[in-house]
Amino acid sequence: MSAKKRLFLLHTMPFVMNQIIAPLEKEFVAAHPEVEIQTLLDTSLLADTMAAGRVTPGTAARLLSYVQESERAGAALLLLTCTSMGEGMAFVRPLVELPTLCITEPLVEEALDLGTRVGIVGTLPTSPAQIIAPLLAAAEKRGLTRQDLTITVEVVEEAFRARGRGDTAGHDRLVSDAVLKLAKEHPVDSILFAQASMSGTVHADPGVPVLKLGPSAFRAAGEMLAGL
Repeated sequence: MSAKKRLFLLHTMPFVMNQIIAPLEKEFVAAHPEVEIQTLLDTSLLADTMAAGRVTPGTAARLLSYVQESERAGAALLLLTCTSMGEGMAFVRPLVELPTLCITEPLVEEALDLGTRVGIVGTLPTSPAQIIAPLLAAAEKRGLTRQDLTITVEVVEEAFRARGRGDTAGHDRLVSDAVLKLAKEHPVDSILFAQASMSGTVHADPGVPVLKLGPSAFRAAGEMLAGL
């Protein structure tokens, strides 16, 4: 019997790992019995990125070390589940052979399939930029320019603080209000949640698709692994 392919997941928030990704993992393994999942967690990556307002060279170097260790451990693919760290992967990829996937990348493809007017709601100020960068890169591959896109951003930092206090209802209410406000004030084809921590949010229907991080990434991971 051949060895299973190893998919490594790199997390920066226990909440995302346990509440958002774990159910998707279970579904993925059931659908792909030829794959086993290994998990990495380092909360300092996100904490230091938030403190600096960006991915610093030191944080990118630590991200590189995780990818290298995963490669040495026999990973076939590494999936980064933190949007705020996506910028760091641009520095890492030229230095490693291991295929990597950022959780944001399949999501922006899904958004562009729906149209060029994109709304983004985040609860951390560092997160929307990590959606916009891959969105622009994906648009360029489709022959679109920045001028072809309309991108509207709403950041609700109080929702993140509510989540930190354990106030899930307060978090969801604030995010829901932001979603409705964005859809009311701006014509958009879709609204993207900028963080995996928001994927379980209960929210009102804004009348346009609300795209959440997670499911599209696992679909893309399955396709990538099948080609390896």
